[in-house]
Amino acid sequence: MNQDINRAAHAARTSLTVFGLYMMAIPGLGLMTVPGVLLDLFQLEHGEYFWMARVIGLLAFIIGVFQFCIARFALAELYLITVAQRYFAALVFIALWIKGEAEIAIVLFATLDMAGATWTLMAFKRSDSALKNH
Repeated sequence: MNQDINRAAHAARTSLTVFGLYMMAIPGLGLMTVPGVLLDLFQLEHGEYFWMARVIGLLAFIIGVFQFCIARFALAELYLITVAQRYFAALVFIALWIKGEAEIAIVLFATLDMAGATWTLMAFKRSDSALKNH
């Protein structure tokens, strides 16, 4: 039974590690270093000045570091908060698209956020269930 608990807890940590690394690399470092390339790749509108994109990249990087550290230090008490944050982000992205304030590419990011949040949630529920049955 302990092996089931460890496997489920490891899956939750892995999901947060992957999401943290993704946030640090793609929107984080990507927007900080090559914002025009990244925004053009996803067909997101931008002007000539990239300072806002770079600041958003910095914030994404910081969020990624927090997600990574939550996983690294197995702060299970925070797992569900990360899930709620990612579902909320996806909801905002979809609302921006529906309102016509963002291109369809933003739905891709919403989908990634929802998929990652669901992965963490399912893994967390498995580990919680394994603990209760132990």
